[in-house]
Amino acid sequence: MLIPLGTDRTARRKPLITPMLVAINAAVYALVLLLARSGAADLNELIDLGAFDSTRPERVWTLVTCTFLHDPGGISHLLFNMIFLWTFGCAVEDRLGRIGFLGFYLVGGVVAALAQWLLATLKGDPSLMIGASGAVCAVTGGFAALYPRARIRIFSLFIILGVFWIPALFLVGLFFALDFIGQITNVLNFGTSRTAFAAHLGGSVFGFSVAVVLLATGMLKRDDFDIFYLFKQSRRRAAMRAAVSGSPTGPWASASADTGKRLEQASRSRKPPPPEEPEVLRVARADILRLTREHQQSEAARRYASVLGEHPGFCVPADQQLDVASALFAEERYDEAALAYQNFLDRYPHDRRATETALLLLVIHVRRAPDHEKAVALLERFGERFDTDSHRELVAALRSEVGT
Repeated sequence: MLIPLGTDRTARRKPLITPMLVAINAAVYALVLLLARSGAADLNELIDLGAFDSTRPERVWTLVTCTFLHDPGGISHLLFNMIFLWTFGCAVEDRLGRIGFLGFYLVGGVVAALAQWLLATLKGDPSLMIGASGAVCAVTGGFAALYPRARIRIFSLFIILGVFWIPALFLVGLFFALDFIGQITNVLNFGTSRTAFAAHLGGSVFGFSVAVVLLATGMLKRDDFDIFYLFKQSRRRAAMRAAVSGSPTGPWASASADTGKRLEQASRSRKPPPPEEPEVLRVARADILRLTREHQQSEAARRYASVLGEHPGFCVPADQQLDVASALFAEERYDEAALAYQNFLDRYPHDRRATETALLLLVIHVRRAPDHEKAVALLERFGERFDTDSHRELVAALRSEVGT
């Protein structure tokens, strides 16, 4: 058993909706037990009033009320749901905002109940559903899309006893897989669990999909922690491989640093701007930073290229410099891309990406915009740093092409 205790994401503001939802769920649970044990109401009637019954879909209010009811036979159902809601909900609320998160949670619960109803209808097997699990799964699915690189602090009762940090995607993926297996075994009649696996799966898919759509459409601002950053990293690696193998596309994804060590290294490698930099460069730099933040790499590249004629040594911060250089490469503007990459190497010679950048620039000078003199100079400067097998193989081929 893996029990989440918290995440490594620091909220920008204090959560309000998440603790409110936890409090409401706990209050409803306590109220149901109090009314039943005092004799003021029948327990089964109370549960039936708010539970979602797949045979009575016309009771539409139960799509919402069922998410606030939990198994009165034991507190574990409520406890585990609230632990997961608190762990993941605070971070998701921080990204979506309070009103947005509340709507996300409630709609996620409705979608989860409808998923359970659909499966029960297809199977012809009546289903009565209570619990916040579907809505909580929507929250964990949203967390996986918004913070795929986050880590979760867990208490482990599985094989090894103790508290550990594990990747968020591993934990969310594990529970999704368990729900999927549980649903398959139920469908094939290999199991008789009363768990609403379809609701869990429906909530998870809803939460992940909605978060991805919000990021993709720009309704939710992207950052260096969401799922699209992973796509950028993957595209950058693929583009680098394509570039050195002869494809016309090039790396254009951002490689923003997010760890303390990388930020410290970057701060040491960056040089302060000239004290009397021309106004045109200050304006251009501000424009480029804004455009890259808005994920308009092509526009940022054009803005960068617009000042190269008068200021060929113009450079912006390291991450943005690689963004515009790679966007120029992708648009096959190889002369300007080469200048942008060269400026990066001159300004940030100790950056961890300098070797790969030099290799890409070498490819440009040899194959895309031939300039053998610059290629030879680059080989002399970085030759010893091309020390991996793949680097040496490519460099050997490039050397033969330039006749060195």
